[in-house]
Amino acid sequence: MNILELRDVSCRYGVGTPFEMTALSHVSVGFEKGKTTGIIGHTGSGKSTLVQMLNGLLKPESGEVLLDGESIWKNPKDLPRVRFRVGLVMQYPEYQLFDETVRADIGYAPRNMGLSPEEIRDRVMEAIRFVGLDESLLDKPPLELSGGQKRRAAIAGIIAMRPEILVLDEPAAGLDPRGKAEIFESLNAYKEAHGATVILVSHSMEDMAKYCQNVILLRHTEVIKQGTVAEIFSDPTLLEESGLAIPAAYRLATNLCRRGIPLKGELYTVEGVARAILAYKEGRGAP
Repeated sequence: MNILELRDVSCRYGVGTPFEMTALSHVSVGFEKGKTTGIIGHTGSGKSTLVQMLNGLLKPESGEVLLDGESIWKNPKDLPRVRFRVGLVMQYPEYQLFDETVRADIGYAPRNMGLSPEEIRDRVMEAIRFVGLDESLLDKPPLELSGGQKRRAAIAGIIAMRPEILVLDEPAAGLDPRGKAEIFESLNAYKEAHGATVILVSHSMEDMAKYCQNVILLRHTEVIKQGTVAEIFSDPTLLEESGLAIPAAYRLATNLCRRGIPLKGELYTVEGVARAILAYKEGRGAP
């Protein structure tokens, strides 16, 4: 069941000027409740515009954005309520930090929700546990944090709202492999704890293949295909034609197959290829 949908959504920037450009063209997609959906596409395909539509940060030129089957623009005065339900972490979220302390920054949205000081405190502590931020940093100014710590603090500020839908635009960009894995694992922990729906934008096909159940592929402002991870990543030609890299695990599996090692199974993640190699060595065929 889809909790959030875009129906025939289009958007242009600079309308009526020499710089007019189409950002999205007649896009219709759905986001399944409780699942993690990845949005992939080459630079300029419309990914960031799409996610900013999801909680009303941008208004579509035409079409509808539906939350639980109802347009989020039906009553613009209700948009704050929508944004508490659909939490959006922008690209480079560390630049969103603005308050005097990390504690105050993470607690900003819960304060605006009218929660009690006790509830705000509990939500701040819960949020930093999810993102792996040390409690000793809470009373420091955000500017004193490292880049990775700022990223965690910004994500914690959205998680503290306990949104039903968590939307993140390149949440792990620029982080080392360990930091990247920790961020994605924390998002998965939040999803499991609260039954949340997670929507991710990333240029890393490996991350999308590993952490998502569903994937939306954009090309030149349009949706080319929406499906399960297996349906998208088992079609390398589709990715190449969209200007995207094939996951390294799939390239390895393909090379092994060419050398006479017929692997079977989910060959688009490291874990899947490892299982396929083990199954082949044990003579079991598909894992």
